[in-house]
Amino acid sequence: MKKIKFFILLLPLISLIGCNFDVARYANFKDSPSKTYYTNEILEKLSNKEEFSLDVFDTNLYKYYSVSSEDLDILNNFLTSLDDEAFSNEFTTKNKEKFRLVIKFSDSKYIIKIYDKENIKVSPWDGNYSEDIISMKNVPTHYNLYDFCDYIEHKKVEQD
Repeated sequence: MKKIKFFILLLPLISLIGCNFDVARYANFKDSPSKTYYTNEILEKLSNKEEFSLDVFDTNLYKYYSVSSEDLDILNNFLTSLDDEAFSNEFTTKNKEKFRLVIKFSDSKYIIKIYDKENIKVSPWDGNYSEDIISMKNVPTHYNLYDFCDYIEHKKVEQD
């Protein structure tokens, strides 16, 4: 009887020998080569006239809204209006993410996480580096992405 108890206790221990409880290696984000790394990637694709689509995702309603082709110029206008002071290494807002702007190119996908009228983060769908942190304080009002997403959401609701 003691041998059976011994084997019952020994079996789980042996089966757990191969388990390793280290932090997941795929979530090891490195510092970006620059504060504007992903933003520059998007700007380069836009300057090469690559086709893209935009979708607004409302995180409260869990609903996507497609952006029409007449409104696609907001992305280039917004990114070119940014100066070096808009980029930061620290993210200070305590607000929850309100919108996501999903940018789809033929070979890649980028996410702009919009927290409020001043704070956003830019990253690819599956990036290795930390996100670009951007302040929209000095961005012209008509290029503010929070207001743009709100506009797209209300535009689609009115059409439905």
